[in-house]
Amino acid sequence: MRGGIDIRMHDAEIASRMSPDEWARIVAFRDLPDFLDGVRRHGGIMAPFFGQNLLLNKVVAEVWRFQMVVFTLYLHVTRDRLDPLTGLTLANMQKICARMQLASPGRVYAFLNIMKLGGYLKSVRSDLDSRVVHLEPTPHFNTTVEEWNTGIFASIDAADPQAGMLATQAQFPEIGEYMRTSGAEGLLAGWLPLDPFPEVFHFAAADGGWLLMEYLVGEAIRHPGPPRLDPINLNLRKTGGQFGGSRSNLRRLLERGYELGLLDSPPKGGAHIILSTRMLCSFLTFLASFLGYFRVHSAIGLERIKAGVPPGRDMQ
Repeated sequence: MRGGIDIRMHDAEIASRMSPDEWARIVAFRDLPDFLDGVRRHGGIMAPFFGQNLLLNKVVAEVWRFQMVVFTLYLHVTRDRLDPLTGLTLANMQKICARMQLASPGRVYAFLNIMKLGGYLKSVRSDLDSRVVHLEPTPHFNTTVEEWNTGIFASIDAADPQAGMLATQAQFPEIGEYMRTSGAEGLLAGWLPLDPFPEVFHFAAADGGWLLMEYLVGEAIRHPGPPRLDPINLNLRKTGGQFGGSRSNLRRLLERGYELGLLDSPPKGGAHIILSTRMLCSFLTFLASFLGYFRVHSAIGLERIKAGVPPGRDMQ
């Protein structure tokens, strides 16, 4: 058993990959005394978008799928009801995914159709132009997203008990929609969530990889105090079923991770998996960036709510 890990030990390398302002934003959140409690609370809230939809795994990998979900909701929320060409349509989704380099037009088409088959989206023909078909979130999709909102707010509150995000959500139920919309605007403006974290990208770009990575890190922080990196044994067949990836893909993911220095010893199938300190620190710093980003955009959303400005509209 190793001793506790200082999660700041790779700061110089990680900080060199981004601007000083971005690094300062991330560190301010990561260095909160209860930050690891926020990471623990975050565990599992991505499962509805990743491990629980195996068909989507065949179309779009996890790293891009989450952003596609964000833009699906963004296009719907920012629709101009007087302009039938705005909103969530196949053409608009294909344009935004091409701009953000998320998926080809064919994969966008497949993605939206699977979302329809899964009961997340429905087709509605425009009243203003019968040639235009909009896609709209179903109550099932909205419920799933609201649960994710609550998970994000609870994670932020766990990391910073003074944040009061759940209390804000109770007072302003629309804050989740505003947060997501502002977050999408940040992505469109050029924020690149994973570029400074190639270690995280390695896992997130593979089916089942995000949930596998999150599970391994979760085991390292399961106990109070600093993280500990002890060997972990997994049944990859069972794990693949839970996380949405095949046993062979997860095995190759781990083997390649070892070659990249993300594991400290060669994985024996799913046995004796030991994350490297670089992998651990990269994931924790990424999650500080991710949660801190949505905290910032929640504040922007709250300003818009109080000013009576619709989501996606500029403050005057």
